[in-house]
Amino acid sequence: MALTSRWKILNKELGKWRDVLVKARDNHRSGENLGNEIMQAQMWFGAIGQGSNVGWW
Repeated sequence: MALTSRWKILNKELGKWRDVLVKARDNHRSGENLGNEIMQAQMWFGAIGQGSNVGWW
């Protein structure tokens, strides 16, 4: 039961991360590299409340 509960939370957060990675890739600007895209994705991920439900890790 506990594992199922944790999986639901983790799956939801991973879905959010995937979505911001796609958004960052779509927003790619000339001269930027993968590191820039990841930093942008991390900022967006934090802006949507990442971690609010996953305080256990």
